[in-house]
Amino acid sequence: MIVYLAIPLTLLIYFFAQWIYKKTALAIFNPILLCIGMLITIMMVFGFKLEEYEQGTTVLTRLLEPAVIALAFPLYQQFVHVKAKIVPILIACSAGVIIGLVVTVFVAISFSAPPEIVASAAPKAVTMPIAMAISETIGGIPAISAIMVIMVGIFGNVCAPFLLKHLRIHTPEAQGLAIGAGSHVIGTSKAMELSHTHGAFSTTALLISGVLTSIIAPVLYPYLLSWML
Repeated sequence: MIVYLAIPLTLLIYFFAQWIYKKTALAIFNPILLCIGMLITIMMVFGFKLEEYEQGTTVLTRLLEPAVIALAFPLYQQFVHVKAKIVPILIACSAGVIIGLVVTVFVAISFSAPPEIVASAAPKAVTMPIAMAISETIGGIPAISAIMVIMVGIFGNVCAPFLLKHLRIHTPEAQGLAIGAGSHVIGTSKAMELSHTHGAFSTTALLISGVLTSIIAPVLYPYLLSWML
């Protein structure tokens, strides 16, 4: 039955979650977070199978690709602005990628995580297809990387505005870069809500960080592992 109900159920829950978020304006009621929580709860209570739900939402899944491409629109609108600052953007994204890898590997090893979990966590800040490919290359488990990518994206979507405000990072350009570099597409959807400038710089960071991580991670990760173990 869930095959036929998957799309209307998903849309109904998403719009309901959006309504709650608009009424409360609380970050904890983020629509993506609420939607995931309510869907998991309903599937567990009624015993729906994940495979049947995935089959029923195939159309929505295929719409993700043009939706990701649509993220380039604010970048097109702000292209002159972004182009004028391309050097600091490249430096910031490079630093973000390297620091993110070092901190992630250090924290995972500090908690005695097995090597495959460390490798799975290392590319967590980039979009899922890139993260899963990198994870497989450096000895991780792509499925675990996918879960971590989603968790990091939701964390960035929910917490980024609060954290950036209290870290006194006020310029839309810096905020957008931080959100895109740290929490990929899911975080960028929050940047879109803040302003077109936030969205353009977040999209830029998302793209550049994905490319840089795919180049840097396979080279840097073995050295980090041998140095920290």
